[in-house]
Amino acid sequence: MPDSYRPLAHHRLNQPVIVMTPPAGRSAAVSEQSPAIAAMTDLSQIRPLMIDPFATMNDANERMIAYAVRMLFVASSGQAMIGIITVVDILGEKPVQYMRAVDCTPEEVLVRDIMTPVADLEVLRLDDVERSRLGDVIETLRHSGRQHALVTETDASSGRETVCGIFSTSQISRLMNARVEVSEVATDFAAIQTALS
Repeated sequence: MPDSYRPLAHHRLNQPVIVMTPPAGRSAAVSEQSPAIAAMTDLSQIRPLMIDPFATMNDANERMIAYAVRMLFVASSGQAMIGIITVVDILGEKPVQYMRAVDCTPEEVLVRDIMTPVADLEVLRLDDVERSRLGDVIETLRHSGRQHALVTETDASSGRETVCGIFSTSQISRLMNARVEVSEVATDFAAIQTALS
């Protein structure tokens, strides 16, 4: 027999209402000096959000909005990751360039058409992350001009790499209670041409 759940009782607030905050002088949950691992989203604890490569760009955008994230893993039916798609991929120049190249409408742009494939991803090694401070990761994100960094670990017996974590500037900003600014860097010739024109 399935578990039986019940709604909790509601009550109305009295005015005025105080919002709990840490005591004065208490620092944020993490700082640049904190171990980097403290700000990594651990994929053994949190299920990553995925999208099919044949979903539309608009589907990906709506999924990101619904879950308040800025990146999705692109996975085939067998759950093998074939790439990632970010809000920058959707709102940047990639869709415009693709639509010009193949003469299609925004509704016809698929995730696979604008995603970053696995072969083009640069990742961090878990061993390096475990020996680093959060400031090192922030500097890495700034240097690469990216909002996200994937972290992988390698199985000693098979040599197979597995994505085990994610750093995102939005998550780091929340944990530090301070905005982490990263300027996107144009990484391909077409994007550089667009930035210069």
